[in-house]
Parts: sequence; C-alpha cells; structure tokens
Amino acid sequence: MKAQGILKGITLGIFCSIFIPYLFNSVGDTLAGGRLSYWGASWVYIAFSIPLMLSMVIMGYYLSTLKNIPNKKMWWISFFVTLIVSLFTGTLGIIISELILRGNLNTFNLEDSMIWGVIYSILFLPITVPSGKFILNSLHYWIHKPAI
Repeated sequence: MKAQGILKGITLGIFCSIFIPYLFNSVGDTLAGGRLSYWGASWVYIAFSIPLMLSMVIMGYYLSTLKNIPNKKMWWISFFVTLIVSLFTGTLGIIISELILRGNLNTFNLEDSMIWGVIYSILFLPITVPSGKFILNSLHYWIHKPAI
C-alpha cells in the first residue's frame, strides 16, 4: 500500500508540475496582454517541479498510511505542505532554475528574490491552501478508493 501511495504521488506530482505552471503562465500572460507561447517561461516549470515532486512523494507515502483523516487535520496538512512548497518554489526553486538556465547568478538579484519569494508565498496562502487541499484530497481518495 505504501509503495502504491508513493507511485500515485509521483504520478500526481508529474501531472501537477506540468499543469500548475502552465496555468500560472497562461493566466499571467493573459493578464499581461497576450500569450507569446504555450510553454511560457521555462524557469517556472523548473522551479515548480522539484518541490511538487518531493512533496507529492512524501504525501503519497503519508496518506497511504492513514485511512480516515479528519477535515481539520487535512486543512493543517494542506497549510504546511503548500507553505513549504511555495516557499521553496519562490526562493530556492527560482535560484536553481536560474543556475540551470543561465549557468550563474551574476545578473540575478538574490536578496530581493528571497524577500519577495517569502512575501508572495505568504500573501498567496488564501489561494494555495484550498487548491493544495483539493490536490491532497484527490491523492488521498485515489490511494484509498474502493475497488470496483
């Protein structure tokens, strides 16, 4: 059951690490006046993929050990997971993607990126926590769904 939870977490992590940045780029490009390409900024995919994959694997393992989770506990789990993922994405994920795409941090504003990454991750908690709860509830249901 635990290995099945990890595999389903990996599968959902791959899907979310492609879909969420695509949605983020689409909304951002539309609000900015138009879309240039379907893939958008490639740094967003890199910054999202590492924390989403790790969190989905860990949560797949954790949720496979628990059959019934109270709603209040699921909200707290969602809060902590989305806070950690958004903090990592907004700070270290951006630095890692900058290093992968450009090879150095010579033209990167490191201090302001760290400050604003933390501010954005806290400001967007009212959006990320409910969406994270939806994703975690979907993963929990997928792991424990009754056989047909």
